[in-house]
Amino acid sequence: MAVFQPTAIIGNGRVLVTLGHSAELMAFFYPRCDHAQNVREGLTGVYLDGFGFSWLFGQEWQRQQRYLSGEAAVLTELTSPLLGLGVSVCDFVSPNEPVLFRQWQVRSLDGKPKRLRLLHYFELTLGGHDWQQAVQVITLPHPTPRPAVIQWRGNFWCGVSSDLPFQQWQCGKALPNAHNHPKPDMLDGWLNGQTLEIGKVAFSLGWQISIPPFGSVERTMVIAFGESKREVIHRLGRNLADSFETHHERHRFEWGQWLKRVKVSSLPLITNERTKSVLEAALWTMRLTWDKGAGAPVAAPEFDPTFEASGGYGFCWCRDASFVAHAFAQLGLAQKASRFFDWCSKAQSPDGYFNQRYWLDGSLAPAWSEDHDNLQVDETAAVVWAAAQVYRKLREKPSQQVWESIKRALKFLSSHLVAAVHKAGMDLWETLRGHFTYTQAAFVAAFQAGAELANLMGEQNLAKQYQGLAHETKSALLKRFWARDGFLRGFTPDGHPDPTPDASVLGVIEPFRILDLTKSEELAMAERTVRQVITHLTKETPEAGLAVWRFSGDGYAWGMASTPATLWLGLSAAALGEATGKKDWWHTARKCWLAVTHHTTPAGLVAEMFDPFGAGYWAVGHGWSAAWLVLLTERLTKAKERLVVLR
Repeated sequence: MAVFQPTAIIGNGRVLVTLGHSAELMAFFYPRCDHAQNVREGLTGVYLDGFGFSWLFGQEWQRQQRYLSGEAAVLTELTSPLLGLGVSVCDFVSPNEPVLFRQWQVRSLDGKPKRLRLLHYFELTLGGHDWQQAVQVITLPHPTPRPAVIQWRGNFWCGVSSDLPFQQWQCGKALPNAHNHPKPDMLDGWLNGQTLEIGKVAFSLGWQISIPPFGSVERTMVIAFGESKREVIHRLGRNLADSFETHHERHRFEWGQWLKRVKVSSLPLITNERTKSVLEAALWTMRLTWDKGAGAPVAAPEFDPTFEASGGYGFCWCRDASFVAHAFAQLGLAQKASRFFDWCSKAQSPDGYFNQRYWLDGSLAPAWSEDHDNLQVDETAAVVWAAAQVYRKLREKPSQQVWESIKRALKFLSSHLVAAVHKAGMDLWETLRGHFTYTQAAFVAAFQAGAELANLMGEQNLAKQYQGLAHETKSALLKRFWARDGFLRGFTPDGHPDPTPDASVLGVIEPFRILDLTKSEELAMAERTVRQVITHLTKETPEAGLAVWRFSGDGYAWGMASTPATLWLGLSAAALGEATGKKDWWHTARKCWLAVTHHTTPAGLVAEMFDPFGAGYWAVGHGWSAAWLVLLTERLTKAKERLVVLR
């Protein structure tokens, strides 16, 4: 199975939909943001009289894609001089239901009348399964009789219908040599009208359209999910009773209200429309990948479910989730962020640590870092650190259930020390085992956070214990992990120093702020650490940005630069700019920001990895990256040089 990258995401916090650059429907996650992936393919093509068939992903089409201002709605615009046609599609998900709205507009661009069929192909994998599916064409009774296609497997149901009735359809087998496979049957512009199929199925449907010279026509498709046939039919009928414009206005209003609740001071100051769109898309990513029902996020929408080119992304890593929760708290949404710690208290292992990654229901996801000498213990520390950040903003105590969970985590962390250094485990890049500067910094931050939370809960003796551990682990960090020109990446499991340049050493500055930048000695250490990263791990980009690699020799994702590492350097440089007042640090922060904002998907989404000298990217809709982009933009906005930064 090939791995295809989406270019845009939409959803509502319970549904997560990914789209391709040609408006392909690539994924529809329901009823959670991680499961099930209900779509194998969702493609559109045009059969034009006098020309023949053309898939919208074909080379004869030019395409643009963007988010509409102020909402998580995507407009994809395609033009073909060869066909003399323009096709636009506007996509958004209902704020309250698992319903996708797609409005298609087809235009004649060359002054000639057009006769065509706009055809859509669906291969659905309801419940995440290929087999034992059923699909049928029915008559939808409301709001007026019209055809609809429904597919089901168990309690997963999907229905597709439209404002003006489909005139063609075909259900068939999704098998390579099937005589009734609807995908190849689209190529002659006619579908055979088959109304039922079972097994490994697919279906196609479409409209016959006539367009006058320079004219246009519009059609609206509604795709609804539910747990029963009755529920899906009811959703289709109710949503088709109102116009697309009515639904779109509701969508705009709901997203506008959410945006008013988010405290983003930088957004009104940005005058460049593309930059503003990238920042909005980062906010949309944070919201869309955070599952409302679970109270936890996926790292990114899954795009590699068979783990062919990666280990997959559609799961919750507590590290990534902690960084997103922290960002939400900084943006005025601490109440939303606090739900993550309720989730953590249920997902936590009996020993107090957190596993590598989880499904959003709290069960263990496919993993390769689960042995006790292979744990990513920084994730457990990150949860405790983030809890203190969130409850400080919330100005509330955690519940007793959450507090007990935090204490179990701290007990595990304290038991995972030898001479105040964390035991060997996996690094945050999931690449090698050892003792790491970043992980040690996370331990210090966790014990500092534990002391703060213990004082908040009125447990002063416990607070003193955690504060003592924070002091011991920080002393060990500064004495053992510091080298002459900066921090070591760490030590091998058998204790040999590892001087490999690694961006994660910036964790002593951001986000954990272990180094006290008001002290000259620790400020000097921070500056040398940042310079070490700049010297060994950065490259200038064509737009005068600064891209950062995770570590020296990193070959992941074909050796692309890392968005988190680039933003990490930007945030650390901003911290030094705040501490010293030196403009050079602010210019470094700005260059990192430029590199990230200039290397997104066509729709403006940031990815985990990007090609600073091309258009490639990897892991689109990456929540950690989106969160840190927003935080860095906020830091730059508040700097004295903000007019230079955001110009």
